[in-house]
Amino acid sequence: DMYMELPDRIEPKGGSKATHVLKLLSNLYGQKQAGRVWNQYLVDKLLDAGFSQSLIDDCVFYRGSVIFIVYVDDGIFLGRSDEQLTRMIRMLQEMGLRIDDQGHPADYVGVNIKKLSDGSYV
Repeated sequence: DMYMELPDRIEPKGGSKATHVLKLLSNLYGQKQAGRVWNQYLVDKLLDAGFSQSLIDDCVFYRGSVIFIVYVDDGIFLGRSDEQLTRMIRMLQEMGLRIDDQGHPADYVGVNIKKLSDGSYV
């Protein structure tokens, strides 16, 4: 739960600003906990979609042969085929996640990725 002090010009009935605060119904962007709230929302959606979270790295999720890696607000899907990944992205979009499919990556969090002629990546 998040709370904030009462704004100026707000006086509570039967109390004072020293004894009352406002409980926020949703997190405000830019607050210290905003990143944590976003991460928990994403994790909940991925678990609802049938992904399992890695026991080794909290940023890695598995569903069958699909792997999803998240770093802050960027993610990358790894799978056996473009069709499989497209289906996975559509499913998550239908669950309310705003995902932009940007195609084959050229880099991810500063790591250069090159697709070879045999379809593999280095």
